[in-house]
This record gives sequence, C-alpha cells and structure tokens, in this order.
Amino acid sequence: MLHVPVNTILAAPAAHRAALELPAPIADDWAVLRVLEEAALPEFPSLLLAATAIQSAREQVRRLSFYRFLEDRLLAEAALYRQHGFHALMIENVAGPYFVRGGQPAVLYWVMQALAERLRKAHPGVRMGIQVLAYSDDWAMDIACRSGLDFVRCESALFEGLRPEGRAPNRGNLAKLYMARQQLLANLGEDHTEPQVYVDLHKKHTVFSGGLEPLDPWLENILFQKLEGIIITGKATGSEVAEADLRQAREAVEKVKAQTSATLGRAWAPPLLVGSGVTSENLSLCARYADGVIVGSSLKQGGYWENPLDEERVEKLAEAWSHL
Repeated sequence: MLHVPVNTILAAPAAHRAALELPAPIADDWAVLRVLEEAALPEFPSLLLAATAIQSAREQVRRLSFYRFLEDRLLAEAALYRQHGFHALMIENVAGPYFVRGGQPAVLYWVMQALAERLRKAHPGVRMGIQVLAYSDDWAMDIACRSGLDFVRCESALFEGLRPEGRAPNRGNLAKLYMARQQLLANLGEDHTEPQVYVDLHKKHTVFSGGLEPLDPWLENILFQKLEGIIITGKATGSEVAEADLRQAREAVEKVKAQTSATLGRAWAPPLLVGSGVTSENLSLCARYADGVIVGSSLKQGGYWENPLDEERVEKLAEAWSHL
C-alpha cells in the first residue's frame, strides 16, 4: 500500500500535520486549488474529458508546493516495496478526516491522477491499483482507466453504511462503474477487461444496520452482483480479520465456483483478498484462506498507518511471505 497524505496536508489540524513532518500549504497553493475547482471534471459515468483539459490541470498540479514531496515519497516507497519482492502496488489518498463523495475538492482527483500516471511510468508491467477516499470509486475508475492500472478498490458497491464523514451511498454504483469502464476504454481505444473492481465487504470505519452485521448477505451477492474481487477487512485500519470471517468468505467463493461450473459450464470465482490487519505474524493464517493481501499499517514506522514505511518491517514481511 502506497499512502498519499494529500488530505492530511490540506485538511488536517496543523499540529497533526506537523507531528507527521508533512509540508504545510503556502498561499500560492490556495490559488492553484481555485483554478482546479474551475477546471472541468469528468461526469460519471461517461467520464469524457478533453486531452487539453487534462494537460492544463496537470500543469497546475505540479505548481503545488507540496506536489514534489508527494511524488518523491511515493516513488521512494514503491521502489522499496519492489526491492523486497512485492509484486503489486496500490495507491490511496490516506488521512482523516475525509471528504465525502461529491464534496471533495477537485485537487484530490488531479493529484491522484498525476501520481498514478507517474507511478505507472516508473513501474511498467507491475500489477497496480488505486483507491480514492472517501468512497470516490467513480474517480478511482476514471484514473485507473486513463493511467493503465489493473484494479480499483471500491468501498460503496453493495449496501449503504454510515461513516464518520457521512453516509456511504450505493445507488447502483457497481453497475455504473462497470459501464463507465466500458465507455472510457472504448473512448481510449483500449480493448481489455481491466481495471477490475475489487469490492470491500463490511467496509472498515463504517456502521451498518443490524441485518448487515453478519457476512451472509454480503457473500450471497458475490454472483448476483458479479463481483470481480472481494476484500475482507477488520473493523478499523490495522484491525485483524477474524479467522471465522476468512473461512466463511473462502467457503462462499468456492460455492460460487461450483455454481458457475454447473450453470455456465465454466468455473469462475473472484479472488479473495484480506484488506486490513495483515502482519508478519498472521500472514500464514491469511494465506490459508485468501488469494492475496493488502498490507499497509503494519509496515509503517511504529506500526502507525500515517507514518512513512519502515524498511525493517517491509523486509520482515517479505521474508515471511517467501516461506509460505
């Protein structure tokens, strides 16, 4: 996981930002933000945007005083992951508090798009994904298609929930994402099936109604909603996933495989990923049930999710993975 602290730089309390040794915005940055707010953003789900508008906005993004800091940190951490054998990378705008979908400043879209494109160029051929918080899956899909990424992490594709920053909406989001992908790839002249949509079940930091507390209604929708990947998480960032949840999710995936084999004549099932709480100590447990893991917090300095990477922790987890 490659965390981009653009939210923290722009919207966190100054004391918190300073404690993390992040740069503070300067006066000129707010003028750039105003320009970006006036720039055209792609309308969901068609996601059409002129090349001239993209180029103009990218030039503005690079004028931000903190952009070089974000890019340098991203590339350094990506190189560290690759050095230790990690075969996939994912970027995410990390921080708290978050803006809600439809209420984010445009600068978040443009910064994440510029960084995704830079990362893709730096690591061609590496499997790569993106998540844009909070529940901004439309922006993530747009950026992934334009930057040639392989997947998006989607947190609002199934049931509604309540998060600290507001309600996590659904409203047919998954169908729109699939349609947007087809439209944008066609407009770009691309002919492939990626970026795939990996969907969070029981999204962390989210409260759901009582009927949605068990995993059953989520897992029962794997085939009905045609999920391309499912992510099981703990209750919060860095929280471990219960083995019982992993076992239940694995059984559901195998059931889908059997159903599709019998009804479609071809066995199909989405990959199962663990999306929080992965450590060197529980990696073997996760690997027993999951096809892959998304790991971030346990590899940071002090094990805290907003800190920079700790190379010793990265090396330790890579070593544990090599012995599975």
